[in-house]
Amino acid sequence: MTTYVEKLDFYRPASEIFERYHQEPFAIFLDSSTPVASCCDSSQFADSSQTPSMPVAGRCSSSQYAGSSQAPSTPVAGRCSSSRQYERYSIIALEPYLILTETEGRCTENGAACPESLEQRLSRRLEKHREENPTHLPLIAGAFGYFSYDFCRKFENIHSRHPRTVQVPDAFFAFYDVLIIEDREERALYLAMREEAADFGARLTKYRSELRKPCFVPAPTAHKGLAPFSSAFTKASYQKAIRRLIEYIRAGDIYIANMTQQLRLSSSRDPYEVYRYLRTHHPAPFGGFLQGVDFQVVCASPERFVRIRGNRVETRPIKGTRKRGSTKQEDSMLREELRHSAKDRSELLMIVDLERNDLNHICEAGSVQVPEHFVIEDYSTVFHLVSTVIGRRRQDIEIPELLHSLFPGGSITGAPKIRAMEIIDELELERRNLYTGTLGYFSLDGNCDFNIMIRTGICHGNQWHLGVGGGITCESDPEAEYEETLQKAKAMREALWSGDGARGQAGTRRLSDGLGNDARGQADSDDARELSDGLGDDAHGQVEGLDSARKHADTGGGVDTDDDFVQEETV
Repeated sequence: MTTYVEKLDFYRPASEIFERYHQEPFAIFLDSSTPVASCCDSSQFADSSQTPSMPVAGRCSSSQYAGSSQAPSTPVAGRCSSSRQYERYSIIALEPYLILTETEGRCTENGAACPESLEQRLSRRLEKHREENPTHLPLIAGAFGYFSYDFCRKFENIHSRHPRTVQVPDAFFAFYDVLIIEDREERALYLAMREEAADFGARLTKYRSELRKPCFVPAPTAHKGLAPFSSAFTKASYQKAIRRLIEYIRAGDIYIANMTQQLRLSSSRDPYEVYRYLRTHHPAPFGGFLQGVDFQVVCASPERFVRIRGNRVETRPIKGTRKRGSTKQEDSMLREELRHSAKDRSELLMIVDLERNDLNHICEAGSVQVPEHFVIEDYSTVFHLVSTVIGRRRQDIEIPELLHSLFPGGSITGAPKIRAMEIIDELELERRNLYTGTLGYFSLDGNCDFNIMIRTGICHGNQWHLGVGGGITCESDPEAEYEETLQKAKAMREALWSGDGARGQAGTRRLSDGLGNDARGQADSDDARELSDGLGDDAHGQVEGLDSARKHADTGGGVDTDDDFVQEETV
């Protein structure tokens, strides 16, 4: 495969560009909205720990700039935090030509059943299309998507006692014809296109023209309203579950575990408007938006799961949270309270130990280090306590083994991980679904970058699902832990509040409409029709397709509305 990369002769922010394309089927936006200046290298969600930028035009040759995009091979203790530095890149992925999904262990490729698991198929496709990246950009081609928390159960043969309540794939990855990459440091735009794509020349010309046109939309107005929610837990039952979890800890089953609840909300706000609100008023370093055809993912995550650049592996677990104060004095007091909290520091220390152990499975012996420990990061509604763990990846590690070793993250499960996951499923009242899964990309040159999907909403029609939780130790106070979950939900509830109106009802273009009328000519090709037809037959609820396919979907359709959701909180 060959990718054409061009530096455009004009500039505008990626967020403005995505305004034009966000309704396209399976459009993905990976973006940081945290404008924090760096004191050293400026790497973040899309890595920027690269060599100085070089002009790119025309076809990329892997021999022309061989090795120019590799991060340092040796971990450097004491390097500044990568998550709160100025984000250099934002990435938009459009026009998928190959889509992989997996639901309940059944993998599909463009809608057709696949005999391999998704991670095996994904690994095979990435290797088959491997392509070096001779530019300073974080990637020029690759697979974008997510793994849900539920997807990871098969690695440890842990089955859930809970039925499915959100009908979206357990894992989704797509290879795209078009990437639009914003370099904020250069104030430059890059267009990367797969040369094998149909009508390549005409589409290239059209994108150049479209991207030049302004598509500015005023920023959403801030407000204090909070959308009401329901939960299977009441405050009392959540506290009871925490007390039972503490009993497990005192009995020696586990040292720490993450306890969560799932909130359900109804909102008339368009999912992309929800993302724009979060991006504007509650910025996060590892945000994202995915436009499924009958679902959307809105993410404002503060946590990196894993990044690989060359042979450098990095994970950044979060443990310890305080709300923001209403005054400067209260803010400072709460920050210092978190900084000196023995409970929160011990909580993070246990997770760092778990992450070091996980990295040791895929890294060279003796290379795993903790260059940052107990760093305070401030966000719009909370403070977090964060550490960084790094190592040198072994060259024989491929995607299936990487996932098995690292996923799910220790910060959102516990230690020991397997026993913590078993107890989590026993005490929590619903499946987590996408919550505490991971969203990001695998590059065709062997690199990757993924967040942890916290502060993340999943939309099905007007119904939203939001997971919130926190780490529990033997020192945890059940009432404080419950209140922490509400604090973590505050930004998303604020974004979902529809009392001040919205640009339109939640909803999205059907795949048949989106591909059939695609101005980029995708639907005019046989490949696009095959993609549309294949996905239309997907029985896992991913696409609004043939009615017969929906009737025979083994997972059913829609959202469970059982009466066990008894709690209702309003403004």
